[in-house]
Amino acid sequence: MTTAFEPPRPPYAQYSKLGELHLSDYLAYFKAMRRNPLEVWGEHHFSIRMAPFRFLGRSNLLLSDPEGIHHCFVTRADNFTMNPLRQAVLKPFLRDGLLTAEGETWKKARKAVSPVFTPRKVNAFAPLIRQVCEDATDRLAEKDGQIEPMAQFMVDLTLDVLMETLFSGDEALDKAEFTQGIHDLLELSGVPHPFDLIHLPGWIPRFGQSKARRVIEDLRRQVTRVAVARRARPSPEEEGRAADFLDLLLGAGLDDEAVTDNLLTFLAAGHETTARSLAWTLYLLSRDEETRERLEAEIDAAPLDETDPSDWSRLLPWTEAVIKESLRLYPSAPLLARTSKEWDLVRGVPVPAGTDVVISTWLLHRQRDIWDQPDAFIPDRFLGEAAKDIPRDAYLPFGIGPRVCIGARFAMMEMVIVLACLLRKLRLDYAETRDPLPVLKITLQPDTKVEMRVNLRSQA
Repeated sequence: MTTAFEPPRPPYAQYSKLGELHLSDYLAYFKAMRRNPLEVWGEHHFSIRMAPFRFLGRSNLLLSDPEGIHHCFVTRADNFTMNPLRQAVLKPFLRDGLLTAEGETWKKARKAVSPVFTPRKVNAFAPLIRQVCEDATDRLAEKDGQIEPMAQFMVDLTLDVLMETLFSGDEALDKAEFTQGIHDLLELSGVPHPFDLIHLPGWIPRFGQSKARRVIEDLRRQVTRVAVARRARPSPEEEGRAADFLDLLLGAGLDDEAVTDNLLTFLAAGHETTARSLAWTLYLLSRDEETRERLEAEIDAAPLDETDPSDWSRLLPWTEAVIKESLRLYPSAPLLARTSKEWDLVRGVPVPAGTDVVISTWLLHRQRDIWDQPDAFIPDRFLGEAAKDIPRDAYLPFGIGPRVCIGARFAMMEMVIVLACLLRKLRLDYAETRDPLPVLKITLQPDTKVEMRVNLRSQA
């Protein structure tokens, strides 16, 4: 039997004693948070379902129990609001966009964008996604034998997909400038500021964040230009075209600030998470020859040219399983956090008001008593009976509950189409001297460029 590939992990923390932190443990924690927040977890955290604890005077609950997760994020979602630390990282950038808004503001924004993400609308985007992907594949094929940084290639590709689908190819956005701004922002503000970690009031200046604020303002100016340019155009009816995401957003009764917030949310989150997931998937495939050959055989045998690309997932179950397993090992949303408004009881554990409830999907997706060989790349776990045995709410790559990612269906369809287009023509071999390690900077970023050698499959 072939041994399943286990990608390398970041070093895990060593704490003095379970449940009892010493000064040295606090110092190690803060250093890890600045370096790579994945490194705050110890090996024991992968075997703990629920861990109530106090940290710097605040009540916390680390939650990796599927039933407890369902209680907090679905059954009693009304009692668990956005976590202050999460908001401190995202709110300065996204303001009241769909990821960060709460209450009536969130309900209004969700209602405004929901019509774009119905199954019928999402399926209608598939031919455009395929065209963008095939054009990108042809460009990459011209570099046969060369080494290309696939992390950046995927960032460019997924932004092109969004611009062609949700924004009808609107050219008011300088894509190179925008992706550079997102990169700069994640480098500057991708981990919490030390003042936020110790819950100092927001009015206290966050030293070292002035450059991040300038990047944020520049990104907001860029997307505002897109909205202004679209407002100046004739309506979809006058131009004889279907209304896209931006048209619906502008016509939803949102003020200009809210339009910018949500436009920025979808441009940033919608391409960044998918790009990272695709780069990780290509890396995993390059390290598992048996899985890659099986995927290539499935793509080759499928009647893709005779089938609408919205239905490719049905034809490519192994390809979809590969993506799902990649999302398990490298989840798009590696941290979900809420704060309780009132006292609650979660699976027999008292949760006082003001408790920070934290789900690390990095931990949840590798729990030792939930997953067989939890650190190994085994796409078969998402097929047939094995898939049925996965406990509900043990796998959360797109979040959970009322605030589950509204673009999840779009993202999965897009990733299947991207892989099918690329890998029916090309084989991509990892070409760096060491494997990439994941670093948590809002998304799970590889710490290398994920450089790959491009080979035409006829010559592979």
